[in-house]
Amino acid sequence: MNHPFPLLKHLATLLGKRLAGLVTILLGVSLLTFTLYYISPGDKALTISNARYMGEGDVPPEVVEAIREEFALDEPFPVQFWHWISGFLQGDFGKSLVSQEDVLLIFLPNLAETLELAATALALGLSLAFLLSLVSVWKPGSIWDRLAVAFSSIGAAVPSYWLGLILILVFAAKLQWLPSFGSGSLEQLVLPAVTLGFWITTSQTRLLRTFLLEASEAPFIEALRLRGVPEGEIFRRHILRHAMIPAIAMIGLDFAALLEGSIIVEVIFSRGGVGSLFVGSILSRDYPLLLFLVLFAACSYVILNSLIELLQDWLSPHSLQGNRPSLTGGVKKS
Repeated sequence: MNHPFPLLKHLATLLGKRLAGLVTILLGVSLLTFTLYYISPGDKALTISNARYMGEGDVPPEVVEAIREEFALDEPFPVQFWHWISGFLQGDFGKSLVSQEDVLLIFLPNLAETLELAATALALGLSLAFLLSLVSVWKPGSIWDRLAVAFSSIGAAVPSYWLGLILILVFAAKLQWLPSFGSGSLEQLVLPAVTLGFWITTSQTRLLRTFLLEASEAPFIEALRLRGVPEGEIFRRHILRHAMIPAIAMIGLDFAALLEGSIIVEVIFSRGGVGSLFVGSILSRDYPLLLFLVLFAACSYVILNSLIELLQDWLSPHSLQGNRPSLTGGVKKS
């Protein structure tokens, strides 16, 4: 007997598999991360004591022992790991060793800044990449096509930190049009967003060009032309939709990379964000905050990959051929 809601059943199955994968990956990453923390050199109780009480190695021994007992640092590895992970399972992500604030309260404002930067960079980069790829596939092999390919190839070899420094030198130091550091205003967002967006443009231009050319050469496209379907409709409803199936995966991965790869840009432009927070937690040996950030990175990749798979499934060939399962059951026929 057919399920009355095939699409909902498919989505529920997919979400169930992704949720199981998310739990497995988080457990594996948390175990690996905590193992690295466990084997790292130094007296962790003394480090925590110095950070908490602003000491310089002269913290009383009884305070160090109290810290060691609080964090179960004198227990074997399994007990320490369970002491840490059980807090996560209960929604207790710990407190920063430096500021004594809840890790989550520190993280959320910085996440908002990173999301603002990443979303702006993605929008700028994709807009230019889409324009260049359209110009490129308009007449394959033309001078415009060669210029677009050359631009994306050369641009891909430009490091983000080098481009950021050049933009600071030109637009902040020489022309003094834009600020070179800080966050909170539109002017302070421009240079970092352009730096990250340039990487998206060079990455996506070549991919979009390839996907559009492959879709335009599909056999059914010529059949549509012979049936008299207008070129604009062929491009919008068929070529573009076919090309977006693999493109969505790459765009999603690039967005995830932006969230984690903004570290260099945020440091160069002295912005707040997850990247700057990550660097600061390493330099200050703020273990609770660092462990949380590592788990966030793993979780964000899994969640974004799940969303990508859902979008790809929605645009998959069975829907392009007019046989997409409907929400009311059965199959839609074109």
